[in-house]
Amino acid sequence: MSQETRPLAPPDIQLTGRFELDDVQVYRHVPFEVPAGVRQIHLDVAYNDRISSDKYLTGGNTLDVGLFDERGSQSGSLGFRGWSGSNKTAITVGETWSTPPYRSEPIGAGTWQVLLGPYKIGPNGLDYSVDIWFDPGIEKPEPNRSPILDLSVATVPPPIEAGWLRGDLHSHSTASDGDSTLLDMLQAARRAGLDFMGSTDHNAAMLPEAPDDPDLPLLIPGIEVTTYKGHWNVWGANRWFDFRLPDGEAVRSEMQIARNAGGFVSANHPKPFGPPWEYGFGLGYQGIEVWNGYWQSLNAISLAAWDAHLAAGQRVVAMAGSDTHFLRGEDQGALRRATIGHPTMWVKPDDPTSATSILDEIRAGRSFISASPTGPQMLIDHTGDRDVSIRTGGAAGLILALISSGTVISATAVDKDRWDQEFRVPASATHVRAQLMDGCGNVEALTNAVWLDG
Repeated sequence: MSQETRPLAPPDIQLTGRFELDDVQVYRHVPFEVPAGVRQIHLDVAYNDRISSDKYLTGGNTLDVGLFDERGSQSGSLGFRGWSGSNKTAITVGETWSTPPYRSEPIGAGTWQVLLGPYKIGPNGLDYSVDIWFDPGIEKPEPNRSPILDLSVATVPPPIEAGWLRGDLHSHSTASDGDSTLLDMLQAARRAGLDFMGSTDHNAAMLPEAPDDPDLPLLIPGIEVTTYKGHWNVWGANRWFDFRLPDGEAVRSEMQIARNAGGFVSANHPKPFGPPWEYGFGLGYQGIEVWNGYWQSLNAISLAAWDAHLAAGQRVVAMAGSDTHFLRGEDQGALRRATIGHPTMWVKPDDPTSATSILDEIRAGRSFISASPTGPQMLIDHTGDRDVSIRTGGAAGLILALISSGTVISATAVDKDRWDQEFRVPASATHVRAQLMDGCGNVEALTNAVWLDG
């Protein structure tokens, strides 16, 4: 019988405690003992003055929740059963099914830990209780889904050079705080005209597996490591990474672990309300998400942070992603909801069927970004000692700017759809990149940097 059709008996264990104002954003591990023979555990978390995790709301409490089993809580441990942030307060973990994103595995006897993270603490403090049931017999619920109304497939222009693919590397599903399944997200990416899609659920305990459908975009599995001082993505490494990190040096060490595991690491949306990146720069990440969601959402600040890295000689790659969470519902007032493929990353991999091949091209900086799957497109080539060539498609009426260390060294109007031109780069420039802008200065596309010293 399901939890919805009958009340649960009194809990087997109740954990209680309090967070004071000084405890904000400091994780606490609360242990409890699991006896032998248990096949399902259910947790119900309650706390006072609850408000949502919306970054604009203050004055109340928001509590993040995770769970470790008897195998331990160290970074990368198999004991990490999952983290749902503040998105869920009722969690079931079992052998055959678990509340997404928690892992379904046998229940081992021993000391388990509820992970509690007070993301916000209001003026009254945060009092919590965690009720725990062993083997309550809760059945897997049927998904409560509303239909996706837009089933049309977008018409996108062909690439200006054969072999270029378009994709979105930053998205969220019901495996964290999205409203749609991974299959729904991939179908939305297909409708948008994308060739690949990155799934980057928050603090995921395991990487997603692609549905068996060759007509869907290629899945690039990833994780968004979601900490209280900034977020960072990892693609291509099959493990979780510690999100309880207090300072930049701890982040540097964890990023090195990610890179050693074969992962590509990007610091996400370093801009106000991104949320911002507060650990400091130059910690070993290979990319920076310079474009997150629609351009007008303060992405100029992220772009300036990337330019500062380039000016310092740090060869980090420009990244982009929509950060889509919701396929259902509507925009809220003036806030424009993120949409799959806005922006779009373009790559030309050796093997278009391989996530590794796509990540290799991005790691090497052989990629560009456009506002959407329809473009505009822009390629940059180093054609001589101080010469670069720019080719564009669908950029008529836009302004092309060549930029080095954040300074515009040339600006040219693009006067036709298919356009190309050679440029001479000043001797003082160590690198150059290009971007397309409209008449109001909104960026419509940008390339990665070309380094002129090899």
